[in-house]
Amino acid sequence: MGKCPFSFMHALNARNNNVDSPASHSLDFKDQNHSVAESFHKLEGHGELNEQMRMIDLTEADLNLLRRVKPVVEQNIDYIIDQFYNSVLGVNKLEAIILEHSSIERLKTTLRGHILEIFNGKVDDEYIAKRLMIANIHKKVGLEPKWYLSAFQNLQNVFIRVIYNETNDDNTRLRVVQTVTKLLNLEQQLVLEEYEKENIKEKEEQYLLVKNELKQKISEFSVELIDYSIDTNAAVKQLVASSNEVSRTFQRTAASALESQGLATDGHEHLGDLTEQINLIYQTTSEMEDSIIELSDSSKQIQKIVNSVREIADQTKILSLNATIEAARAGEHGRGFSVVAQEVSRLAEDTKSTVIQIVELTNKSGLLTQQVVEEIRKVQELTKNGKHQSVETSLLFSDIVDAMRSSTQEIVIVEEEIRTLIQTIEGIGTATAQTASSAEFFKSATENL
Repeated sequence: MGKCPFSFMHALNARNNNVDSPASHSLDFKDQNHSVAESFHKLEGHGELNEQMRMIDLTEADLNLLRRVKPVVEQNIDYIIDQFYNSVLGVNKLEAIILEHSSIERLKTTLRGHILEIFNGKVDDEYIAKRLMIANIHKKVGLEPKWYLSAFQNLQNVFIRVIYNETNDDNTRLRVVQTVTKLLNLEQQLVLEEYEKENIKEKEEQYLLVKNELKQKISEFSVELIDYSIDTNAAVKQLVASSNEVSRTFQRTAASALESQGLATDGHEHLGDLTEQINLIYQTTSEMEDSIIELSDSSKQIQKIVNSVREIADQTKILSLNATIEAARAGEHGRGFSVVAQEVSRLAEDTKSTVIQIVELTNKSGLLTQQVVEEIRKVQELTKNGKHQSVETSLLFSDIVDAMRSSTQEIVIVEEEIRTLIQTIEGIGTATAQTASSAEFFKSATENL
């Protein structure tokens, strides 16, 4: 590299007394360091930044030393830039970011100016603003802090290597390395703080975006919930009204069922009475049949007696005829007897005629009796059928009464269940109204976020 760039420092340590240093480089390092060592660098209006510079012990002497080191850096600037980018381009991700947003040559030019500004030894508002702008650019292109810190460490390594190559004095090396490290550290603080501010800002924007979106969603949900609650409440009221109407219908049905049950019970009782009357009619017709049969038997006996009388009348007529004949034979003496015989004959004829009428009457009576018996038997058959149907009807009425009693009990149970359902629905309506109120409160609370 020719003449040592740090010859002005060598002179301070009396190690190269035979080398003529340029006048611009012949600085009394120790004297100047002694005069400004206690003077910390400050910027007006930057209270916290001044505290940061005080903590890293950045003094005016350090800035003065940077200005004196600048010629050395200028002589090695190409080496420093090449070493820096050789390391950076070894990372595919960093190379991709560079190629996407700029070019290597353009960034090398930018880095050249950036490094030289560091060694201008001028930390002012413009210097601070440029560092913050760089931080914003890094944030925009997506350079993560870890890569920024890695690159800065790489740059620091190159600076230290150059410093060690350009001087053999340990004190000089230590002093220059400390100064360069302080300024690089300050720059990292500025950039990382800006990174943090941008991250906070980005998170706040994201939070605000999410918050507004959440508020919007909650507001929409609350409105929908309110509308739904109102609709539900209206539906519940309608359902309660319908349930009440159903309950009233069931009450009327229960009353009708009870009335029908009473009527069925009365009908069952009347049917029992009717069955008893039918049984009585059947019993009476049976007795009538027996009486008529006895009457028929009597008629038959009468007919036998009539036949006997008719035979007697015939014999009497024969006897009267014989007596008349004998009286005629007797002449005058038998005339009285002849009159008697004639009267007996006439009586026999009358008797026969009467018997014939009695026979006819008994025959008619027998026919009528037979017809009456047949009619009574028909009545008995009808009565028997009526009795059987009455029994079946009675059983049917019993089943109807039991079914209506069971149905009435079920109606009463259903009525109770409907009443419970109405109470439940009214409870749902109350809960829905409370939900609507809560949704309204929730919406108001969301709007006040």
